Amino acid sequence: MIGSRYTEELINDYIKRGFWHPTLLISDLVDQTARDYPDKEAVIDAKTRLTWKEVSQRVDMLARGLLDTGFERDDVVATQLPNSVEYFLLFFACEKAGVILATAQHTFRHAEMEPILRQTRAKGLIITRKFRGFDYYDMIEELRPNLPSLEKIIMVGDDVPEGTISLNEMMHRNLKDKYPPDYLQSIRFKPYEVTRIFNTSGTTGVPKCVERPVAPRILAGKTLTERMKITGDDVIMASWNLGAGVTLFMTQVSSPLTGAKLIALEHFTPPVACEVIEREKVSVLTLVPAQMALLLDYPELDKHDFSSLRVIFTGTQFLTPELGARIEEKLGCPIVIVYGAGDTSAISSTSIDDPQEVRLKTVGCLMEGNEAEIVDDDGNPLPNGETGEVRVTGPNLVSGYFGNPELTRQVWHDGWYSTGDAGKIDEDGHLVLMGRKRDVINRGGQNIYPVEIEELLMQHPKVSNVAIVRMPDPVMVEKQCAYVIPKRGQTFTAEEMASFLQSKKVANYKLPERLEILEEFPLVAAGIKVDRMHLEEDIAQKLKQEARGQS
Repeated sequence: MIGSRYTEELINDYIKRGFWHPTLLISDLVDQTARDYPDKEAVIDAKTRLTWKEVSQRVDMLARGLLDTGFERDDVVATQLPNSVEYFLLFFACEKAGVILATAQHTFRHAEMEPILRQTRAKGLIITRKFRGFDYYDMIEELRPNLPSLEKIIMVGDDVPEGTISLNEMMHRNLKDKYPPDYLQSIRFKPYEVTRIFNTSGTTGVPKCVERPVAPRILAGKTLTERMKITGDDVIMASWNLGAGVTLFMTQVSSPLTGAKLIALEHFTPPVACEVIEREKVSVLTLVPAQMALLLDYPELDKHDFSSLRVIFTGTQFLTPELGARIEEKLGCPIVIVYGAGDTSAISSTSIDDPQEVRLKTVGCLMEGNEAEIVDDDGNPLPNGETGEVRVTGPNLVSGYFGNPELTRQVWHDGWYSTGDAGKIDEDGHLVLMGRKRDVINRGGQNIYPVEIEELLMQHPKVSNVAIVRMPDPVMVEKQCAYVIPKRGQTFTAEEMASFLQSKKVANYKLPERLEILEEFPLVAAGIKVDRMHLEEDIAQKLKQEARGQS
């Protein structure tokens, strides 16, 4: 199945210009690395350690097991797993079997999983019985009456309910004679065909199913590998979902491309993460900003040895320069940021050799082959230095929405994608983000970019995290409200907030006109991005209640 928006002309152009390889798949990288470094450790989790030779062997057996279970070319199998060796193997096994893998966050529940399984017409689902107290099998059994395409439930682990299939047994069948190498070759994907479906985190509502061909992933992954100088000597710790965000490129390209060892951290907590970094001598650490904040708030952080670390790779949500500088100082290594979205994939990134000013205050340079422009509200291009909406195109980007050609046509115009992000291009060609366009607050005709105020408030010694959102006003139409999580044991007042911002010479109209204190922020289903819509609804409801009380 060729990507929705790909034409023969576009495919040939990207191949001719050297952006895409005409035949290379990610599973080829695994096999080549297994030949080059058969006994080198490849992937570990809390229970299992495998060499590259073992990875290649198990990938082949699992691919044949999927075929023997009844999956055919271009069937969709969905998975909802925590990080594990099995999850790692599935990316490559599905590719070899000609089966499209649809990954879903393990934090998704009924409201997210039903539309995902229905939209993808998933023939199978791979889950574990329970994780962190939640029973995934019970959830799927409740949903199955509404999912006529879902035929097979495959279980990871020892708890295999009657009527389901054991992944472990699938992975240990000897089926080479039944499905010889020439058969696998006959069902082989082409690099511009859809091999994965990624489900967005749902900040705009129900998760969307995004097509992910191989060629753009390899191109972006190679660029990121080079910009972080990853080699086979590195040890990469995946502390976020293996199939999503920043971890995706490390799992599916950097590790198999270079032979770097990958650690699949099942669930991130500061004590566990610090212990694993120290024990396994982690050199490349993937972290989202929310995890950085948790680490900085960990009382035992300074007792651990982080001397093995040489780079932190982040993205997925906005990183304030203040938070970035604090984590760099504590962990003793630079941060590399990748900018993109579930609907696009990688757009730009910084590099390990960039100065801190570039690494923490921009999202770097465009990925190889990508193009970007900044446009005004009417779609007219703006010169460098002016703020508008970021539009992008290029060979690193996804091919559209699975099973939804109408949405693909609506979102992609002549090959360009409007990100919904407000940004500008500086004089050195670096892309600078100002936040989501929809988050911009229009106070009486004057635009306020929340990220500008958030960056400043994050410098306050009492502030752990902050989100600036709009609130309705009868005169100005919109004003700004600050939701703040104070640091442990601290109190924070509106007077302190105003005084601090005034000391930073902020224009009066940009000062938040209300402060709300929280212990934690509401998050979207993926569990990493602040649910700003929820906060806006919260403050609007409070204002209504207060107005009723006054009347």
